Amino acid sequence: MNWVAETMGYLAIVAGFYAISKKDMAKFRVWHLISSVFYTLYGFFLMSFPLIIASVVFCVIHVYHLRKLRLEKVKIPNP
Repeated sequence: MNWVAETMGYLAIVAGFYAISKKDMAKFRVWHLISSVFYTLYGFFLMSFPLIIASVVFCVIHVYHLRKLRLEKVKIPNP
C-alpha cells in the first residue's frame, strides 16, 4: 500500500476521534463528515467497495442532518 493511502486512513481515524470529542452536535457531524470523506478516499485506494459504500452513506446522513440543523437554526419562532 502506498503512503498516500495510509495517510488517508490515518487522517480518517484522527478526524473520527476528534469528532467524538465534540459535545456540539453540529461540530460532531462536521468532523465525522470529514472523517467519512477520508474513509471514502481510503476505500478507493484499497478498492474496498464495502468501505466506500458505508462512507458515502455516512456522508449523505451527515449532510442531511447538518442541513436540517441549519434550517432549524434559521427558523424564527412564532410569538
